[in-house]
Amino acid sequence: MVLDLINEFFVNPITSHSGYNLVNTLVYAAILLGIAFFVVFPFFKKKGISFDFDFFKAVFPFIVLGSTIRIFEENYSAVYFSLFERSTDLFSFGFYTVSPGIYIFIGLLTIFSLVLSFFLSKHLKKEPLKIFMGIGIVLCVPVVLYHLLHLTHPIEFFFVFILTGIIVFAVKLITEKLNFNLLSAKLNLAVLFGQTLDGVATFTALSFFPSYSEQHVLSDFVIQNFSPAAFILVKVLLSLAILWYVEKEIQDEKLKNFIKLFVIIIGFAPGIRDAFSLGLTLS
Repeated sequence: MVLDLINEFFVNPITSHSGYNLVNTLVYAAILLGIAFFVVFPFFKKKGISFDFDFFKAVFPFIVLGSTIRIFEENYSAVYFSLFERSTDLFSFGFYTVSPGIYIFIGLLTIFSLVLSFFLSKHLKKEPLKIFMGIGIVLCVPVVLYHLLHLTHPIEFFFVFILTGIIVFAVKLITEKLNFNLLSAKLNLAVLFGQTLDGVATFTALSFFPSYSEQHVLSDFVIQNFSPAAFILVKVLLSLAILWYVEKEIQDEKLKNFIKLFVIIIGFAPGIRDAFSLGLTLS
């Protein structure tokens, strides 16, 4: 019985490319939140990490790395790299190129790189975050360049980022006119940009590529009952609501920034992946 449930809700969605269901969504979310707030946050808070905008800039290359490695499985594995073929075997590299394995792989790599950066900073006499960012850049740039050189739909790819920038700029102007100053802080603006990017990438995929479908349960509910454009609005309003709550209710500055960083990551990661997936689609 237990094995049947595991196969139905966790194994089959990976092997059949069917995406998420309510059960694996809730389980993955609970695990991710638990590790993030009860393991990662306490550990690095003790290390003196502030999780501010400088930290976001340093961790951003690792977000890009995870998103772009994910693309190998989608666009190249069947043609070039059998190494990246998706798998449910924990001992196969293919498991770590799709959810939830990709989060485990990139999460551990990021934490290891950050710890290594603190160690190296003592010997190199340089700031840990600069070393940390350097490691991320070295790892992600070759992957990003490889994808950029193989773009088949560059217009759609750049459209995602341009439209996101326009929407974020417009929302910032509107909030300033209303004396709603949530977006004056750079980290808050990054929250809005990351979440909007995810919404715009989904909107673009569903509007211009009939073969694409939404695989996340909650996102699909919004899209099916309203429209892909409504998903962008939901993302924008959700970002503002989270920022308003965090600024008003959370007193611990480090926890406040960590929550923002968490929301940034779950916005940018799928947004960047989807943008590249559009740009590299073979159909």
